[in-house]
Amino acid sequence: MTMPINKLFSIFALLFVCACGGARERPPRVDVSIADLRLAQAGVLEQTYAMTLRVQNPHNFEIVADGLSFSVETNGKLFARGVSNESLVIPRLGEAMVQVQAVSDTSRAIEQVMDLQSIALDGFRYRLIGRFFSGNQRFPFDYRGKIAITR
Repeated sequence: MTMPINKLFSIFALLFVCACGGARERPPRVDVSIADLRLAQAGVLEQTYAMTLRVQNPHNFEIVADGLSFSVETNGKLFARGVSNESLVIPRLGEAMVQVQAVSDTSRAIEQVMDLQSIALDGFRYRLIGRFFSGNQRFPFDYRGKIAITR
């Protein structure tokens, strides 16, 4: 018993469509960097940092964000986290600045101080990871930077 070529082709076409239907398109990304970082409050158990983030929209459409969440890593270790529910309009092919706060606990700050020898040799590496929210849409970002320490 042989299966007609038309039925076999139809089965393969259906399988292909089903397989591709599960593949999701990656969400559009935004470019975010740290423009300013200041110690806002220092307590015994945690520190709060005031940060200014530069948000660049490389897309040909405006993004109306209604919040963001992020974390900051320094030299490969989690340093601080933050969230904001502030609204922000990032113009098409443009940029905007947003003020946020990040919180770190004392143990993470001490870990960084203890790693000063590595920082002196390799420089200070940092990473900003997070996402902006716009309704149900997410706009992820992942920025890495390095500050060279010269002697």
